[in-house]
Amino acid sequence: MGAFWDFVIGRPSPVVEAATNPTSVAFAVDATSIDPAVFGLTSYSDPIAPAPRISRREAIQVPAVKRTRDLIASTLGQLPLDVHDLYKTERTSDVLDQPERGRPRMVTMTRTVEDMLFEGVAWWRVVERAFDGFPKFVEHLAPNRVQYEPETGIYRVDGRQVNPADLIQFESPNDALLVAGARAIRTCLKLDAAAALYADEPMPTGYFAPNEGADPADDEDVIALLTAWRDARKTKSTAYVPASLKYQPVQFTPAEIQLADARQHAVLEIARVAGVDPEELGVSTTSRTYANQQDRRKAFLDFTLGPYMRAFEQRLSLNDVTRRGHEVRFNLSDFLRSDDKTRMETYRLGLDVGAYAPDEIRALENKPPLPAPATPRALPAAAPAQEATS
Repeated sequence: MGAFWDFVIGRPSPVVEAATNPTSVAFAVDATSIDPAVFGLTSYSDPIAPAPRISRREAIQVPAVKRTRDLIASTLGQLPLDVHDLYKTERTSDVLDQPERGRPRMVTMTRTVEDMLFEGVAWWRVVERAFDGFPKFVEHLAPNRVQYEPETGIYRVDGRQVNPADLIQFESPNDALLVAGARAIRTCLKLDAAAALYADEPMPTGYFAPNEGADPADDEDVIALLTAWRDARKTKSTAYVPASLKYQPVQFTPAEIQLADARQHAVLEIARVAGVDPEELGVSTTSRTYANQQDRRKAFLDFTLGPYMRAFEQRLSLNDVTRRGHEVRFNLSDFLRSDDKTRMETYRLGLDVGAYAPDEIRALENKPPLPAPATPRALPAAAPAQEATS
């Protein structure tokens, strides 16, 4: 039953029976797949019925979704990863310095976090191991490339059987955005399409009504009339209304034409689903006029990036990626970097309490260690003076 409910709500399970194709709607909620009675409904036409999954190709066309993806995936993708042993000594790791051969580290990390955000799961395949057996290079796999056969316990990549030990699976602690946010994203797409329709059809908007006693027009004549009217208005010329018709204009304000309030609300819903501050998506929800940049970054780190960070760190800290007792953590020093004055005051306090050494501060500032002071050369001892003889 656990796998069934994972399928219903789009939650990633320990093994993915059929990874979702990001370019097609592979997840469907309808009467042929799941009985609507499961949700207490008589039909999926009910407005409160679960919305079907939306594809990544459709979702990324929404600017709010694109901005959310960039905020979460790109931010984590550019943060360095450190490995420490039990004594908090920093160690090196080939696979964390450059996961894929010939591809920048940030690209691999960003694509991985993007899969966790959109699909709820991400995959790496080990393609080369170091002398100690730990991964040296991996290949990032799109979720739709990985299949699992529960009857045989076989994993396949692009239809070919692979060793499960060569697969590294990253599970998101949050529901997939393409499932949980499907309704909000579709609403935003529909509102954008409606606003584009108003932009294509110049004002004034209205309708034709026949005058009393006029003969009804054929459908072909109506279509020809509307086409001529549209073409005339697009050229900004004065259009002629036949004597048998009367034109009823419908005037809208610019805000109504662009559906501003409805579109802002749709963006707000996407922000809620993704856990992003609406102000980062251009929706003002408070009257604040000032906010400390470091406080905003700390809140973003704790409440938005935190779940993805911890899941990523803990997966890479498992024994199939790093040595037992080693821990992988994101290095947040640059992300939380404060202004120069505050930073220097913090360093001084750190020196006073013994939390920092001078060379550590130099390293944090991306500067080489200071050269050791030159040892002054000892002067030869003066020869004792000869005592005068009488």
